[in-house]
Amino acid sequence: IGPPPCGGIGEWVTFHDTMEGCCDAHLGWKNTYVGCSTLPEGTQSPTGKPTPSPITPTTDPTTEPTKQPTALPSKAPTLAPTTANPSKAPTQSPTYVPTTLPSKAPSASPTTANPSPGPTQSLSPSTTPSYCMSGILNKSVCCPSSCGRCGGSGCSQLPGGVSQCCTGAINGAGNYCVDFSDVACIVPGPSTPPPTASPTARPTAPPTESPTESPTASPSSSPTLAPTNSPTSMLTFTPTKFPTIRPTSYPAASPTSFPTSQPTSSPTANRVLNPGFEDAALSPWYPNFNSGTATLDASQSHSGSRSVLVTGRTAGWNGVEQNVFGKLEVGVQYQLSCWVKLKNASSSFFKLALRVTKDTEKKHPGALMTVMTDEWTKIEGTVTVDTGGTLTNLAVYVEGPAAGIEYWVDDVEIVEVATMNSPTSAPVSAKPTNAPTTKAPTKAPTPDAGGPSIYGDGPFVSLAASSEVATIPRPPPPAGAGRLRTGCPHEQGGLMDWHDVATWTNNVPNAGEDVTLPENSKVVIALGVDEELGVITIPASSELIFAENAAGIAFDIAGMDVQGALRAGSETCRYLTDLTMTLHGSRPNDLNIYGKSPTATTTYKGISVNGGTISIHGKRYYPTWTRLAQTAPAGQKYLLVQEQLDWEPGQEIVLTTTAVHDSRNWHQNEVLTVSSVVLNPVPGVGAAVHLTSTVAHNHIANRGYQAEVGLLSRNVKVQGAADDSEPTDPDPGTCTDRYHYGSSLAPCAETDTTGFGGHIMVHSGGKGYLEGVELYRMGQTNVLGRYPFHWHMLENGCEDCYFKDNSIHRSFYRCISIHGTHGTLVSENVAYDVSGYCYYLEDGVEEDNTLSFNLAAHIHPVSNIVANSGGGQIIPVFKQSKELILPADVTASGFYLTNLHNDFIGNAASGGWSGFALPVLHSPVGSNKNINMRPANRNTKTFDGNTAHSTGWWWSHAGAFYSGGSLYYPSGSDRLEYNAGRDQSKGRRSPCLVDKCITHNNCGEYCQEGERAWYKLTNSKVFMVASPGLNSWSGRMEVVSFEAHDVELGMEALESGFGIDNLLVECRSGESWAMPGSPNQANANGFFWYDTGQEHIITNAKFRNCGSRNGYSFYDSSSTRGCDTNSINGCRAQSTVWGLLTHSDQHTPEIMQATRNITYEDCGRRFKLSDYANNNSPSSVSGRNQNWLDVDGTASGLDEPTIIGSGLSDAGKWWDVESDTVHDPDGPLTFIKANNGPERGLGHIRLRWKNSVHNTVGSTSCFNGPKQDTAGNPYCPPIGRIRHVGPLFDASKDPSGGLPITANSEVPGLVGGFGWALSLYDGAPKNLRIDQVEVDSTTPLMLAISYPKGTSFSITAHAAYCSQSTTKSCTEVFQEADSIQRVRFSQGNTYYVDPATNVLWIRIIQFPQTYTGDTLYSQTAQWHLWDNATMNPQTGNPNDYALDRYSFRGITLPKSKFGYVNYLEITANCAEGSVSGYCANTPVYIDPQVCSPGYVQVSYDKCCVSVSSTDCESLTRPPTAPPTPPPTYGQTSNLVDNPGFESVSLSPWYANYGTGVTIDTSQSHSGSKSVLCADRTYTWNGVEQNLLGRLDVGVQYRYSCWVKLKNVSSSFFKLAFRITKGTGKEYPGVTGTITNTEWTKFEGTIVISTTGTLTGLEIYAEGPAANVEYWVDDVEVVQDDIFV
Repeated sequence: IGPPPCGGIGEWVTFHDTMEGCCDAHLGWKNTYVGCSTLPEGTQSPTGKPTPSPITPTTDPTTEPTKQPTALPSKAPTLAPTTANPSKAPTQSPTYVPTTLPSKAPSASPTTANPSPGPTQSLSPSTTPSYCMSGILNKSVCCPSSCGRCGGSGCSQLPGGVSQCCTGAINGAGNYCVDFSDVACIVPGPSTPPPTASPTARPTAPPTESPTESPTASPSSSPTLAPTNSPTSMLTFTPTKFPTIRPTSYPAASPTSFPTSQPTSSPTANRVLNPGFEDAALSPWYPNFNSGTATLDASQSHSGSRSVLVTGRTAGWNGVEQNVFGKLEVGVQYQLSCWVKLKNASSSFFKLALRVTKDTEKKHPGALMTVMTDEWTKIEGTVTVDTGGTLTNLAVYVEGPAAGIEYWVDDVEIVEVATMNSPTSAPVSAKPTNAPTTKAPTKAPTPDAGGPSIYGDGPFVSLAASSEVATIPRPPPPAGAGRLRTGCPHEQGGLMDWHDVATWTNNVPNAGEDVTLPENSKVVIALGVDEELGVITIPASSELIFAENAAGIAFDIAGMDVQGALRAGSETCRYLTDLTMTLHGSRPNDLNIYGKSPTATTTYKGISVNGGTISIHGKRYYPTWTRLAQTAPAGQKYLLVQEQLDWEPGQEIVLTTTAVHDSRNWHQNEVLTVSSVVLNPVPGVGAAVHLTSTVAHNHIANRGYQAEVGLLSRNVKVQGAADDSEPTDPDPGTCTDRYHYGSSLAPCAETDTTGFGGHIMVHSGGKGYLEGVELYRMGQTNVLGRYPFHWHMLENGCEDCYFKDNSIHRSFYRCISIHGTHGTLVSENVAYDVSGYCYYLEDGVEEDNTLSFNLAAHIHPVSNIVANSGGGQIIPVFKQSKELILPADVTASGFYLTNLHNDFIGNAASGGWSGFALPVLHSPVGSNKNINMRPANRNTKTFDGNTAHSTGWWWSHAGAFYSGGSLYYPSGSDRLEYNAGRDQSKGRRSPCLVDKCITHNNCGEYCQEGERAWYKLTNSKVFMVASPGLNSWSGRMEVVSFEAHDVELGMEALESGFGIDNLLVECRSGESWAMPGSPNQANANGFFWYDTGQEHIITNAKFRNCGSRNGYSFYDSSSTRGCDTNSINGCRAQSTVWGLLTHSDQHTPEIMQATRNITYEDCGRRFKLSDYANNNSPSSVSGRNQNWLDVDGTASGLDEPTIIGSGLSDAGKWWDVESDTVHDPDGPLTFIKANNGPERGLGHIRLRWKNSVHNTVGSTSCFNGPKQDTAGNPYCPPIGRIRHVGPLFDASKDPSGGLPITANSEVPGLVGGFGWALSLYDGAPKNLRIDQVEVDSTTPLMLAISYPKGTSFSITAHAAYCSQSTTKSCTEVFQEADSIQRVRFSQGNTYYVDPATNVLWIRIIQFPQTYTGDTLYSQTAQWHLWDNATMNPQTGNPNDYALDRYSFRGITLPKSKFGYVNYLEITANCAEGSVSGYCANTPVYIDPQVCSPGYVQVSYDKCCVSVSSTDCESLTRPPTAPPTPPPTYGQTSNLVDNPGFESVSLSPWYANYGTGVTIDTSQSHSGSKSVLCADRTYTWNGVEQNLLGRLDVGVQYRYSCWVKLKNVSSSFFKLAFRITKGTGKEYPGVTGTITNTEWTKFEGTIVISTTGTLTGLEIYAEGPAANVEYWVDDVEVVQDDIFV
C-alpha cells in the first residue's frame, strides 16, 4: 500500500491508521517532518498518536548548542556528531550514513528526557501577525502563495523579509524543505520551545515482512538518517494546508523507501456541467475565441457518444471554456482532469487550467502535459484557489497546442480532494526516507516592495506559446511520482564489505593494485576508497555495488573490466548521495592512423562492460534542460524558464548561446551556478533560477525561439582525472582563414589533439543502463571506440538498454556512440563542450533506436580541422589521418545521423558545423563495412520536434539541418574519405519502399516510380543560422511545420520531389545578431528555387521581414518592411524572399515549382533572378526559361491562379502573352493570370536535331556561369527562335522573334494555346527528337514547324527499357490527320501538314517512359491519352502511375526523365541544305488563321472582338478521361436498370453492406437524383446491382459511371465487377481518384472469359476508406462492337 497522494506541499497528514508524514516539494511522501513546512503540534500528531522523531536515538546527547553556519559548503560534510565528538556539527543538510559504519554513527535525537538548548534565534508559535498579506496563514506558519511552494526566495517578498521569514530564521528552527533546499516561512515568536514526544526506538534486528498494511523496519545494514545541521531542540507547529498547483508534467521526488498505498479519499460531485458533452447543445461550454469553433462531434469520444472538437484556433490559449464561478471554494483543493485527443498533429503541449480572477490579480493554475500520441490522453492535476483577495470570476478551459492544431476534449471533471483517514503513528524506518539535501542556496534577489516586481512585467514566453508553427514536444514527467524506493541493490542481504578484510584473500586492496572481486560475491562499497587502484575486474558471477553515504564516496581507478555487474542504485531506487568515480591514465604514444593502440585496451582508463552489466541510477532531476521564458540580459542574476524544475543550489548549469557564431575561440555559452529556484514566479513562467553570479551575455527568448538551459551537475559522476585528461596542445586562438561575413577567425588546425579522458564501453553481449550520471572529462581524442559512453556491436541484444537524464561535458571525443546496436533509448541528456560528433550513429547500420529530448551544445571539430569553405558547392575531400581518424569530424555537429531508420524526437542542437548532420553512406563503414545495405536510402521512422541554432557558420550551404556530405572508402583502400560538399555520385540518396539490397542484391538499383519513399521531417525549428535553415543536396523529402528565425536563408533543397508545408521563415526578428563579423554581410533570403531537375512544392508558407528594404517598395512601402543594411541585425542589399537561380546556360529549369497559400509580413524585395556571374546581363537560358505555378496567386499577390514566367526582355513576348499580364520589376518576372484562358498551363520539351551542336553544351558552349568571352561574344548564342502561334506574336509585334533557341534547346512555356512555332536559323531539321516532355493532358501542347513543300514525314514515339508483349507496346507510329483541329483533339498520335503553308503540326503529349500502349482500356496494347491520374497497369502497384509525377498537398507536377528516356522522333524526307542536318529551301513560317472573322487575337490562346471585350471565342476542351469514346456503340441499350437512380425506389440496386445506401436529391450528375453511399465500415462497401444473365461471355462491353465525394477532398475509387465461376471469383474494374469538387467519370471495358461456368455477376462501387461518403450516378454497361 503506497503513500497518500500529496496535496499541499509541506502538508502534514495522517494515512491509513499507521503512517503520518508530509508531502515534500516534489509532492512526494515523507514519513518524517524533516523537509515539511508544517509539523505536528506539541507532542501529538493530528490523530492524537505519538509523533515520530526524524532522528533515531542511540545515546543521550551531551552536546553544547552550536551556532548555525552562515553557508553550507558544496563538498562532503564533516562527521556527524557523536558522543565521542559532541561538538562536531554537520556541514550539510540532512542525509544518510550507513549504520554499519561506527565512526559515522549519528548522535542521539533530542528527547523530552534529555532536551538540548534551543537555537540561537528561538522561534515558537505565536499569535497571527498582521503582515502575512497574501500568504496562506494558519497559526504560526506563513507561506506566500506567490512562492508556489513552501519557503524559497519568495519568502523575502513578505514585509517580514529574510530576517523573520526565511533562511536564517528557519535554519535556526530546523524546519527544512529539503528537496529544493529552501525553507518554510515561519513567523518569529517566543523563544521557549514546547517539549516533543519520545521517539520510537530503532529495531535491533532485521524484522520479517509483516502481512499487515503497516510497513516493517529495514534491516540493520541499511543506513539511517544522519543528524542534520538543525539544533538539538526541535519546535513543533500546528499544520496548515499550503495552497499549490500540481501540474501533471512536474516531476516527482526521488522515491522514498516506504510501501505504497491507495488513497482513501473519496471524490465529491463533479463541479462541471455537461462534462462529457452528451447534451443536445454545447452549453454551458463555449469557445473562448472568435476565429474558430467548438462543436459537438459524434465521430470521436472518450466515453459516451460525443466529444467537443476545437478548430480554427489562432493562438495557443484558444480552447473550450465553462464558467464555474460559485462552484469552487477558496482554500480547498480540487482534482482537475479531462481527456484530449489530437486531430491534425502527432504531439502537442496541453494545459487544463482555471482562470482565477480576483480584484488584485489574475492567475491561471492548472495541469500541464505534453501529449505525444494521437490516442485519447488524460490530463490531470490538483489546484487550490488561494484565499488572498476577492474572487470575482472563475472559469475552466483547455489550452496549449499551437495555432492551427485541432483537438477533441471529453470527460472534464473537477472534484474536491477529500482528506486522508487518520493513521496510527508510523514506525521509524532504518531506511532512508527522503532525498539528501543539497548545498544551501544564496539569497535570491529581494524584490521591490509591493510584490514580485523583481521579474518585471514581461513579456514572458510560456511553454505553450514558445513556437509559432512547429510543435516542439517535451519529455513526459517521470513515472513513479511518490512511489517508495524498492529494489535497492545496496540494501539486499548477503553483501560483502569492500573495507572488511574478510572479503579478501589477503588484505583490503592497496594503492596501485589491480583488484579482482571474489567469485560469486556481491561486494558493497559504503565508504570512500582513499587509494588510487589499478584495474578492477568483476567476474561474471560477481557484482560491485555502491552504497549511499552522506559523506559521499570517491573511487579512483585505472580502469574496470565488468564481466559481472557494476551497480549504483536501480530503476526503482535512485542513488541519492554523491558518488565520484575517477579514471586515471596518460595518453599512449603508440596510436596509429586507425585510432588503435596496443596500450589503449578497453580497460585502459575506461570501464569495459565485457559481457556484464553496468547499471547506475543517479538522482532524478526533471527536466534535465528547458528553455528561457524571457531574454536574459547581460548583468542579470536570474533566469526565467518555461518549465517547473527541481534543480538544486550549487549545481552547475549551461546557458546556451543565441549568437550566430559558436566556436572554441568565440562563443557566448555560459556555465553558471544555481543559487536558488523559485517556482511559478509569475504567471506563465515555470521557474526562476537564481544564480551565484551575473549573466555575461544576452541570451534571447522571444515568441519564435529561446535559449536552452541545461543541468550539468549530477550526484553520480564518472570522470577523467584532472592531471592526465586535458589536451596538452590547446588552440592558441591566433589563426585566421577564409572570411565569413567580415571575420577571418578560424581554429588552428591540428591542435587540441591530445585530450584523453575516461570512457565507458559496453560490448561482447554486455548491457548498459545509465541514468542520472554526470560524465566529465571523458572521451579520448582520435582513439577508436573510446567515447564517454559506447554501445559496441550489440546488435539486437540491448533493446532494453538506455542512457538517459545524464550529462556529458568537457568531452574530448563525442558524447554517446550507438555502434552496431539497435533498439536502445538515448533520452533527456545534456551535452556541452564536446570535440567531434556528439550523439553518434557510428557505422550507418544502427536502426530502431530512439534519440529523444537530448541537448547538444558547443560542438568542436576534432583536432580543430574544420570544413571551412565559401559560397560554392564543392569542398575539398578530407582523408583519414592520425589527427582525424574519422574525416567526417571536420563537420562535427550535435547529431550524426547516418541512418534515418530511427526515432529522433524533441532534440536540440546548439553550435557545431551543423546542428543535425545527415551524411550520405552508400555502404556502412567501420566494423560493419561488409554488410550489404545502403544506409543513405533507409527510410525515416520519426524525425519530429527537433531544433538547431547558432550553427552553419563555416560554409554558406552548411545548414542547421544538413543532408549531405559523403563518407566512403576509396576503391582499394581501407582509409576513409569524406566529401563535405555536394557529391553527385557518392552523395546521392534515394529512399525507397523496396530494399534493393535485399530484393536484387544491388543497393544502387533504380527505385521505380511506385517504389519511391520520402524522408519526412516534422515540427523542426532553426534560428540564428548564418546559412540555410535546412539544406538537402539529395533525397526526396517532405518537410512539414518548419520554422526558421534569424537566418541567412530559410531553406534550400536540390532534389526531384521535395514538399514543404506549413513553413515560417522570419529572416530578421529584430534581435541583435551577435557574431564576430557583420550581420549586414549576411543575406535575409526566404527560399531559393534551384535551376534544373527539381520538383518542389511549397504550401502554407509565411515569410516575415525577408528581403532587402532599400529601393524595393513594389509590394510594400512600410518603413519596417524587410531589412536594411544596419550593422546590428541588417542584411545584404540584394536580399530577397524568393530567389531563382539564373546564372547558367547549361542547367536550366523544366516545370519544377509550385506554391499555394503564401503570406508575406513586412517583407522587402520579393523576387530576384539571381545570376551571381553577370547579374542577368547578358541573360542566360535559365534566366529566360524561369517558370512557376502560383496555384492560388498568393505568391505573386494576384490572389488568383497565376503562372509566373521570366521577365527578362530578351525572352521577347514568350511570357508577355497579353495586355493583362503583370510585370514585376524586382525579379524581373511576368505574372500571367491562369483563368484568363480556357486551358492554360505549363509545358516543357527538349529539342535535339544535331548531336554535334547539342553535345557542346557544358564543354565548349553554354556553360554553368560564364556567358561571354573577353571580346563579348556569347558562349551560348541563339541558333533559332520559338514563339507563340498567331499574329499577336509575329515580327511586327515581337521583333525579337520570340524565345531564343540555343544549343541547350530546352523550352518551357505556356500551353493550351494555339501552339508553338519553331524556326531554326539553318532551316527545318531533317531529324528532330523531342524528349523530356512535361505537359498535362488537359492543356494541349501544339508544335508547328515550317518545311519545304512536298516533305513527307515519319513520326514515331519510342519507349525506353521496353520489351514488346501482349500487354504493352514499345513504339507508336503517328497517323496523318486532315486538320489542325483533328490533331489538337487527338490522342496525341497524329500529325497534319498544312498544304497551304507547308507547316507540320503535331500535338505533343507526355506518354509513359517504358511503353507506348497498354491494355487499360482495351484487350490489346493501345496508345491513348494518359493523364496524371492514370495508373500503370504493367505493375499493379497502386503507387505507380503511368506518367511520372510528384504530388504533394493536392498539387501535382509532371516529371520527365533524364538520360536514356522515351522520345518522339520526327524524320523529314527533304533535300538536305548547305548545312548538314537541315532541309534545303525551308520556307518562312506562316501563321494559320487563329481567329474567326470579327475577332482578333488578344492572347496566345484567345480571340475576342477586341482587347477589352468579353465576347471571345473558346476552344473546345479535350476529353478529361481517356480514351476519346467512339462516336457510337454497337449496341446502344444500357444493360443496367435504374442507371440514374431516378426511380421512386433504389431497386434493383442494393447496398452490399448494412443500410447506408440511399437515394439523394441534393446531388446529381444528371437528372434530379443520385445515390449516396454512407455509414461505410470497409473499403468494399458500396452500391451494387446483379447483372447475371444480361452480359454474354466472350463479348466486350464498355462500362462507366460518374462519382463525387462528400466528406473528404480526394480518394481512391473503383467501379468493379464481381465475376463468380466454379473456378473462383474475379474482381476486374477501373480505378482512379475522385474529389469533392466535381463529378468524375470512370470508364473501362470488360470481356468475361469463356472458360468456366458463370454463376454470378454483379457491378458495384468500392474503394474509399471507411466512413468516406460518396455519390454515384449514371451507371452504364453497353456492348462495345467497336472492339469485337
